[in-house]
Amino acid sequence: MRRRASTSSGYFAFAIAVIICLTACNLPAAVSTQAPALSESIPTTSTIDTLGQIQRAEPGTVTYTHIACEENGRIAVRIDVPAEPRYGESAPIVVVASTWFVDKYNLEATPFHLEYNPVDIGAISISHLWPGKIDPESGFQSEGTYDFGGPDSLAALRDTIRYALGIIPDVDGRYLDEFIAVEPLYDNVGMFASSHAGVVATNVMAYYGETLTGLKYFVGRENPTMAEMYPLEIGHFNDQRKPVYNPYYQHEGYTPTSISVDYTHLTWIQNAAFPEGRPLFEVPGGRDYVLDDKGPNINGQRWFSHALTQALLDNGVFTLADWPADVATPQQTADFWPYRITVNNYGMIGEKLPELRVLIPFAAADHVQAAPDKPHIRQAYDGFRKTAGLWTRLNCDLVYVQAEIHPSASRELGFLDNDANTEPLDWYTEAEAWGFANRLADTLTARTVPLAGVAEMADRVQWDEWAANLDVVLSASIE
Repeated sequence: MRRRASTSSGYFAFAIAVIICLTACNLPAAVSTQAPALSESIPTTSTIDTLGQIQRAEPGTVTYTHIACEENGRIAVRIDVPAEPRYGESAPIVVVASTWFVDKYNLEATPFHLEYNPVDIGAISISHLWPGKIDPESGFQSEGTYDFGGPDSLAALRDTIRYALGIIPDVDGRYLDEFIAVEPLYDNVGMFASSHAGVVATNVMAYYGETLTGLKYFVGRENPTMAEMYPLEIGHFNDQRKPVYNPYYQHEGYTPTSISVDYTHLTWIQNAAFPEGRPLFEVPGGRDYVLDDKGPNINGQRWFSHALTQALLDNGVFTLADWPADVATPQQTADFWPYRITVNNYGMIGEKLPELRVLIPFAAADHVQAAPDKPHIRQAYDGFRKTAGLWTRLNCDLVYVQAEIHPSASRELGFLDNDANTEPLDWYTEAEAWGFANRLADTLTARTVPLAGVAEMADRVQWDEWAANLDVVLSASIE
């Protein structure tokens, strides 16, 4: 097991680790070797008793601490300790990346993002608060100013991963293994991200991969890859979960770094049904396509893709003089989106983390993206597998669905068992069939299959088993 460098002196270890962390940052400007200024008003850990002794968090409990981040100050970290560690007295570690643009992030009080908690499969779960946010349950908070998935957000996630890897300690100079009662396996660390959390997860590996040596795998559930996907410009599901397609999305125009949407017929509708106004694609002789309202709303401003926003201007729908105050302008979107998409960054991941393995779980009916060819899944596969050259699997092994969820899972019930490093021959006609069914044994699978994928990847790391397919679940205990 790879462990931290030294614990002979808490202060010395802390100082050295912070210097290593700061000098490894992939920033264009010079990186300071001064420790970041940390506010004395924010508590550090919740694991110190009145005698100054560390109270190790027992199995089945939650504890908190802060880590130092040069760009932000103190970042709050939550540690969930499994009640039943996956490997006897030890457990793999999973960093859970947080979503970043939904409405709750317009508020200062924002809880840790744990809609999926790997503690359920016997892993140690590590999550963090974005800069400037406070957890209403614990009172722990992160310093800094929130930039909605920008450079400071990536820095916070970067250092959370480094803490999980045992590379840096918390602000008191203590490493993970010093204050939990389960042995953390620093050589079995992965990252999980659902939905648009996958964008920051992918980009932190691209921009800072050289500082994340030891990260073994990434599980990314239905992550968007391009700006057009955030505001659902190519299609969405209505309130009855029926798909509604944009007829001007052209799946034939797919490339690994772009999608094709014809904005020629784009206009704007504002009436009693849509008092706030929405983009509308006119379909002469057919049914117009009106965008759904689930896109990014950041501090009262709606964000569409740069392509759509520019088309509103080019089509004469608005001028800059009468541009809606609650809609980001073409210049704003041109500045904002390039740092918050993934399609151009996979090559950097292959260069910086060449041993990383990837699993992409997705349902037949996506949680937000309705396009039948699933361009976000395809671009992620093309990026990780073909551009980065990494071992990549579309959905987890059937034996793990059976073991972690219900033994009745089968191909006939909609749980395929395709080999790693393979993809649909025709994404338009086959992509949905490659996704998993939405129910198993009368239970929804959207929350269970992705964690089965985490279990598979942790076990594969533990036993160093990378066959394209598995016949049995790998042993759940160390011999």
